Amino acid sequence: MEKIEIYSSKKKSLLLLIASLIFVVGGIYMFMNAENFTGYRARNPLFTKGIGIACVLFFGLGIYVSIRQLIQNQLILIIDKIGLNVNPKKSLSARIEWKNINGFSEIKIQSAKIIIIDVNNSDYWIEKEENGFRKKMMKFNVNNYGSPFNLSANSMQMNYSELMKTLNENLDKYKA
Repeated sequence: MEKIEIYSSKKKSLLLLIASLIFVVGGIYMFMNAENFTGYRARNPLFTKGIGIACVLFFGLGIYVSIRQLIQNQLILIIDKIGLNVNPKKSLSARIEWKNINGFSEIKIQSAKIIIIDVNNSDYWIEKEENGFRKKMMKFNVNNYGSPFNLSANSMQMNYSELMKTLNENLDKYKA
């Protein structure tokens, strides 16, 4: 049985860590030197301090996430002869079987390409989801993109074109 496991990219996590560190340092600098940043846009140093605090909090979370991804090699996607498992962290048994997949399409949001998994029973997957937040996101995806599932290769070891090629090859191979 051929099984393809796709993990998170350590290189992209390292880039996230470096960028987050730069923004945290910048946020601390803004907070400490808020009086020096007052100009025609930010006349009040409290506004600049607020932006500094927001940078530290938001990008501090980015540091946490990137370090966690660097330490753990996270499994993102499993492709096998039965189907796709788009959320292996949640359950290794919950997968989209090849017979339920009509095909793959792409959308582009800004410069990020996202793969839409076109399934023939969207309502079934929405009802099956137990997490309320994920269920709302799946409904949003169905309303806007026609499917509850989408994949982005941004955090994967595989780039977008390789992922699309692999998905289409396996769909052709196992759907029949």
